[in-house]
Amino acid sequence: MAWPDYLDIDLHLGIRYSNVLDHRVAYIRLVTDSFTIPGPDGEHICLVFEPLSEPLWLLERHLGSTGIPSMVLKPFLKLLLQGLDFLHSECHIIHTDLKSDNLLVGVEDGSVLEDYVRRQQNHTADCVLSDHHPIFRYEPDFGPLRKGVGLVKISDFSAAIFGNVSTPHSYNIQPLPFCAPEVLLEAPWTYSVDIWNLGNVWLFDGIDRRSNSYSREAHLAQMIRLLGPPPLQLLNRANRSVYSELFAEQGEFRHQYLLPSEEFTFSNLTPFLQGEDKRLFLQFVRKMLRWEPEQRPT
Repeated sequence: MAWPDYLDIDLHLGIRYSNVLDHRVAYIRLVTDSFTIPGPDGEHICLVFEPLSEPLWLLERHLGSTGIPSMVLKPFLKLLLQGLDFLHSECHIIHTDLKSDNLLVGVEDGSVLEDYVRRQQNHTADCVLSDHHPIFRYEPDFGPLRKGVGLVKISDFSAAIFGNVSTPHSYNIQPLPFCAPEVLLEAPWTYSVDIWNLGNVWLFDGIDRRSNSYSREAHLAQMIRLLGPPPLQLLNRANRSVYSELFAEQGEFRHQYLLPSEEFTFSNLTPFLQGEDKRLFLQFVRKMLRWEPEQRPT
C-alpha cells in the first residue's frame, strides 16, 4: 500500500473522531470501512463510502440549467461553508482540491437506490474482462429527481493536508483553473485557499483565448479584471522568480494584453441568477474572493 492510501484513511479517521456529535460532519463524505485485496504490486487498499448520487456539474445538467438555480445554490453554499469550517477549525485539515467533481449530492430518497439495484439486476451493465476479472462500466444515471435534492457533501481527501504546521505550506496545489492567487504566486498558503476554491468554482477558467489553453498569466489577468490589481502585501510574499515573470518592480502586471474585456464581470459570469438572488450571491462571493488570504472569511 502506498503512503497516500494510509494518509487518506488517517485523514478520514481524524475527521470522524474529531467530534462525532458535531452536525457539520453530515456535510463531509467519510470512509465507512476499508479492506485490502492482493494485486500484482502487493496489497491494494479499497475504501468504502456511503453511496451518493452525483457531482454538482451533473446536477446542473439534470436540472437543465446553465448553473445551479438559486433555490439550490444558497443552501448548498451554507452547508459547504459549515463543512469547511468543521474541517478547518476542528480537524485542522485543508482540502486543497475543491471543485464541482468533489462536491457530491446525496441520494434524495432510499427508493432511488432500490430501483437502481433492481434495474441493474434486470439489465446487467456492460463489462470487459481484464486478467480474467470482469470490470463493469460505471452507470451514474439514477433517473429524474424525486423529492428535491439530497445533502451536498465534500468528498475526495486524497490531496488533503494538515494545516496545523509550524512552517506554512508553499508547494503547488489545487486544479489549475481554481488556484488561489497565493498558490499561483508560489507564496505561503493555509486554510483560506479552500475558501477561494469554493467562491471560484463558478467563475474563472484561466484560459488564454489566443491559444485556447490554460496559462497562469491569463488566470491572473482574469483575477485582475474582476478584483483590481493585487496588493503589494501579497506580491511581497510571492516567489521572486514568479514575481519577476508576472509583474514589474512596482507591481504593474506585465501581461496587460491578456486582460479580458470590460464585459468580464461578476454579473455577466453568473447568468443563471437574477435580481436580488444575484445581488446577494455576488456580495457573498466577493467576500470569499479576496486577494489577501487573511481577508477571506474562515
